[in-house]
Amino acid sequence: NEKRLTVGLTKKIPSHEEHVTDFSVNDGQFAFDVVSFGGEYIIGRSRSSFKLLEKKGINLPKSIYDEVQQLKIYQDFLGKIIDIDIDGLGLSFVQTGDLVEQIRNVAPNLALVAKIENSEGLRNCIDIVNQSDAIMIDRGDLAAEIGFDRLFDSINDISDQTKAHGKPLIMATENLETMVDRELPSKSEVMSIAHSISIGVDCFMLSEETATSDSGQQTVIWLSQFLKSCKRVNKPKSSSTVQNKFPAIWRSLVNLDQIPIVLFTKSGYALFEYFSTVPEGEVFLVTNNSILLKICDLYANNITVIKKDIGTSPAEIIWDVVETNKDFLFKKHSQIAVLYVSKYVNTARANSITIFDRKDF
Repeated sequence: NEKRLTVGLTKKIPSHEEHVTDFSVNDGQFAFDVVSFGGEYIIGRSRSSFKLLEKKGINLPKSIYDEVQQLKIYQDFLGKIIDIDIDGLGLSFVQTGDLVEQIRNVAPNLALVAKIENSEGLRNCIDIVNQSDAIMIDRGDLAAEIGFDRLFDSINDISDQTKAHGKPLIMATENLETMVDRELPSKSEVMSIAHSISIGVDCFMLSEETATSDSGQQTVIWLSQFLKSCKRVNKPKSSSTVQNKFPAIWRSLVNLDQIPIVLFTKSGYALFEYFSTVPEGEVFLVTNNSILLKICDLYANNITVIKKDIGTSPAEIIWDVVETNKDFLFKKHSQIAVLYVSKYVNTARANSITIFDRKDF
């Protein structure tokens, strides 16, 4: 008496464990027991009755995706949108940092946001974080791919590595789903949002909450007000594998008390290293790096940007930059600390600190 429904797939079924026993649809929301499968099909028995909407994905536990095919998909996509002005590109089911690097070669002017959402991506998390401009945790696909029992610890692990590398972190999937039909979120959602902030999440991605709901604007207003009341207290674990080139420089920042920090950077490494050392820090950023300016918009931190081409010898222009912007640089304190590369050579990193006093300007 079983009812059978045949659904066509838009993509090939990824490689998976030979003895897979279950799969799910729609970010793990609807579970199936496997009846049989082949190279291009899978038959399952649903564990519940539900309404299947259009364009919902299928998740097989411990899937491995073909990176050659992934790269081709992004190349084709970028070719289609070449005339559209966009700031960044989200990369789904990223499994290695090598894929991010290859896509950067294709799209060198875009900020790349890697989504870690399966077992392979989790295993290569450090490499992916290192190669990406920002990280997104897609809790739906991640839970469906690795299992709900591993979700909490995996989210914490991804967050630890992302913030240890000083990169922006985005949390996605069902952040405020109940507000599609309600004026206020559930208590569980409030606790989830607060936990995300506590581990260093910079941005929240809203989906159905704003895309299909009539109360989307109200949801955004509520979230904005709630975020102002929360404190980000994330501290990278001491077990982090990140090693700065000049650790003494960055350790000294902790002892500078409330002195405002001014970073001169061309590549952005100084900004990442600063936030890896002082996750809740505020900073004045001097740069003309267009991608870095886009990345700055993803941080929850207070970043004041001074657009300036710093050339190959930043030390020669520092005084002029401070003189030109002295009114707001010294607004909160009579002194500022400027970090910069004394002279750009191969593998150059911030290696100098100069303290400036307002009385000298």
